[in-house]
Amino acid sequence: MKKAISVIFFILTFYSLYATPSWVTDQGRKKTFPDSEYISGLGTAFNEQSAKNKAAAAISEYIKTEVTSATNSRDSETENNGDFSEEKYLEEEVSLISSSNLFALEYTEVWKEEESGRYYCAAYIEKSSAWKIVQQKLKKISQEVTGLLEGAEENTSDFWKTIQYGKAVSFEKEFYSLYDFANIVNKNASSEFADCIQNLQTAKKILIQNKDTERILLKVENDRNGMIYRALAQYFESNGFTVSSEKGKYICNAIATVEVRNDKSSFVCYPGLTININNIFGTQIASHNISAKKTVGFNKDSTIEKSYRTLESACEKINWFN
Repeated sequence: MKKAISVIFFILTFYSLYATPSWVTDQGRKKTFPDSEYISGLGTAFNEQSAKNKAAAAISEYIKTEVTSATNSRDSETENNGDFSEEKYLEEEVSLISSSNLFALEYTEVWKEEESGRYYCAAYIEKSSAWKIVQQKLKKISQEVTGLLEGAEENTSDFWKTIQYGKAVSFEKEFYSLYDFANIVNKNASSEFADCIQNLQTAKKILIQNKDTERILLKVENDRNGMIYRALAQYFESNGFTVSSEKGKYICNAIATVEVRNDKSSFVCYPGLTININNIFGTQIASHNISAKKTVGFNKDSTIEKSYRTLESACEKINWFN
């Protein structure tokens, strides 16, 4: 009797080790990871890591397809709205939640098919767990956007109003990438963040309407071939201003000064940029300093050029609220 039980136990153990897992087949995976509760993908390759990577890529591709579809649909609706007829509300592509940071991504044990030598792995996302993560991220963005709009409405300075509306709109791409993912894992996500959508639309609409009136005079001292002027002009224009260096009627003046200090060695420089914002009466209403790390080059000219390139890149990331 004991011998028979041992044989049965051995057979069951052998079968559990070598039997094909249910999730290897499409229908089996749907039973193991039903669509109502999971997003799943299957990967197969001739080594374990590649099988896992392909499983994650299958989920990533699914999300990309769903997110892009949602974005294109929203763009189409926006273009039909008279208020936004000349400018798309969103870019055609949103940031893809890549396979390296998919929310709540998990894997099955890798299974090897002995006959073919192929490895199989299923990646899956439990929707309820993913929703908790993405919900918190969306709430944080919603709070940021709400705070910026409230600040813009309370502020009497046209410069600060525009900066705050521009900062709010800068969250747009990240918000919709997360929002579309949230709708994949929770069908009720839309209603919870309706206010944030409305706030983003309001901020974008105000920037478009005021584009011609929010004019800023920009001057850069110690520039190099207009490099920093162009970088700052692009920054201000992306935040809702119209930039010019010519005389005229402006809401404020922006005076930027570049400083590139040399080390005793001509191969080392310390680049810096100071931006002062003055109202039309000459009173300073804002300032910002950029101090970049030292730059090192092969000679004096290349080091200075590299310093200006460093400041040029820094102009894209100016944050007046630090």
